[in-house]
Amino acid sequence: MRCASFLALLLASVNAAAQSGYFTGVTPKPHDVFPLAASLTVTRSAPAGGVPNVVPALYTHVTTHPDSQSLEWANLTVLHNPSNHGYNVSSYSQAHKTGLGPTWAGVMELQDATGRGGFYALEVDALTTGPSPVPGSQGGDRIGLGIIVGRAFETGPKATVDYGVMIAPMGLEDEHSDVNFGMMVWSQCRYACYAMRAGNKIAYEESAAIASKFDPETGRWGLYNGDRPLFEVDVASGELRVNGRPVAITYKD
Repeated sequence: MRCASFLALLLASVNAAAQSGYFTGVTPKPHDVFPLAASLTVTRSAPAGGVPNVVPALYTHVTTHPDSQSLEWANLTVLHNPSNHGYNVSSYSQAHKTGLGPTWAGVMELQDATGRGGFYALEVDALTTGPSPVPGSQGGDRIGLGIIVGRAFETGPKATVDYGVMIAPMGLEDEHSDVNFGMMVWSQCRYACYAMRAGNKIAYEESAAIASKFDPETGRWGLYNGDRPLFEVDVASGELRVNGRPVAITYKD
């Protein structure tokens, strides 16, 4: 949701009327719960102290039989959206981090005890129709997976996220696992299977010193060691440079 923050949308939708379907449990209703006209609201106020046990506010538990043939889904949310307006979302999870504890807005974990049959830890199905608009037009771009980064609560200095996407073994220890393909694009790519902003680098080791990039100011693509170009190709003329100096080329018939 690039055009407005979830918090701003949520506050804008607050209804002065009382909530409907509030679940009255052993935990008193928190004073800061959003007064949304929800069909069902479940809240929990965690006490101070305690032990590091998982205590969910809402818990769904489903067990299948080895011979079960029904399609058992522990949770299903469906949004029918014929509206031409707004930012309508089938499922949204948000975490407000105001302390020092590590925080996840969402985790999808799959434990495979068999090692057979394949699995998807997370599947994203993006289904549409017809050709797409020009990429980057912002006029209805189709995005299978969007990762939007920004400033918390839209305040403070410019934010930096260390890794847009990270694939790592558990505990950053290689003996736990490895990956056959870090990234696989099986689909035919209409324009490019990988694209990035001009001037950005593709790094070949952790420090990002050994990298390649296209420099839009010089019109040259090159291999770099830090800021020093080792090998460059002028994409317009084909001129080669090594260590910043043009190289004469002799062609063979």
